[in-house]
Amino acid sequence: MSTQALDRVIRAMEPTMAVLPRTAAFIAATTAVILAMAGTVTYNIANNSSNADAVTWWVPDWDYDAARKLVATYENENPGTTVNLVKTTGDTVANRTSVALNSGDVPDVITESTSRIKGYAAKGQLTDLSGQYGPSMPKSDFAPGLVNSLTAQGKTYAVPYRWATNALIYNPDLFEAAGIDSPPTTWAEFEEDAKRLTKGNVVGTAWPIQGDPSDLTLRLLDFAISDGSTIKNGAPKLTEPSVKNALDLIGGSITERWASPSSFELDNTAIHELFLQGRVAMYQGGVFDVDDAVTHKAPIATAELPGPDTSAVGTAQGSGWAYIVPAKAQHKDAAEKLVAFLGEPANMAALTLTFPARLSAFKDAKFQTELREPYVRQLTDHSTPAPDDPRWTATIPGVHNEIQKVGLGQRSSSAAAKNIVAQADKALGR
Repeated sequence: MSTQALDRVIRAMEPTMAVLPRTAAFIAATTAVILAMAGTVTYNIANNSSNADAVTWWVPDWDYDAARKLVATYENENPGTTVNLVKTTGDTVANRTSVALNSGDVPDVITESTSRIKGYAAKGQLTDLSGQYGPSMPKSDFAPGLVNSLTAQGKTYAVPYRWATNALIYNPDLFEAAGIDSPPTTWAEFEEDAKRLTKGNVVGTAWPIQGDPSDLTLRLLDFAISDGSTIKNGAPKLTEPSVKNALDLIGGSITERWASPSSFELDNTAIHELFLQGRVAMYQGGVFDVDDAVTHKAPIATAELPGPDTSAVGTAQGSGWAYIVPAKAQHKDAAEKLVAFLGEPANMAALTLTFPARLSAFKDAKFQTELREPYVRQLTDHSTPAPDDPRWTATIPGVHNEIQKVGLGQRSSSAAAKNIVAQADKALGR
């Protein structure tokens, strides 16, 4: 919440205060509550009040400490420049950004999810940042398709800095015990290995059916786009054969019991916990799962996702975060200068906890570890931005339901694939 917005809230309360005059303590307490709700660090409010030319950057709490260091460097390199940091959170940033953009009471720079940027741009709420791209920031230096996914009608509305995807996580000790000397590179090997690994209280793999429907649908779509389906302009174009094959891998694995039947009770977190316990041998997961396994000293190795045949690595969907400048930002020139600084490869590498959006930033040593290298290859060579068309998002519960029915043996993969493609085409106006 900006100082101006805070003032409006207080003014709106003034009639009530006049009707019910209390003590100064009441006013102080009320104001303190409002300040707490605003989620803004006190010194930032003071700075905003005293420096009308300061650039305000809304940054998520997980980036806040690193952002402070970058801002200190930026201010030292640009004497007289002030950047005020305001914390947001993953739970509040979407609503907070939407409210700000709709009201016009905005900061100068916002770190926002790439999945929501086209929606803001369609409403004319964002500044065209196409000028950011050029010799010092070539579009070709970004993950495949990433800049295009943030472009509409020839204008690019964001500079992405953080990118992530899933790769294959597996337990090398369980693989060795089963006589498997390398991770699967094809779907056929994935199935064969999972069957050999399924023994006693260990299962070859598991699926997050109980979790958010988008988690399971993402895995289905990863398989489908590896096998003929595509994503264009933020919307998937599904083919029945590729969806059927994806359903065979997910739903069929449960009915054949080389994937855990308890998948109907599992989400991503539960699967990771079972992996740490040595009860799930391999699964698709993100780099935070890898870091947590290392912390717990669990046996772990990583690989790129297997593909449908020996000539193709599996394709994974990427998602991430980017910088946007609201159309009604008060300090656009200063905001764009800050974004250009934040978009430099070294600064991307310093800020991101997953992976940077620029390929040149992968040279940083922290991304070149043995466990992270497969993720780097997945992102740079075999990934595509996840769909962000809200019409597709609306179909996810229905797609999730079809996957469950295949896993329960209530519907054939062919029938479910036909239903999923029909739902998607209808929702997307095809």
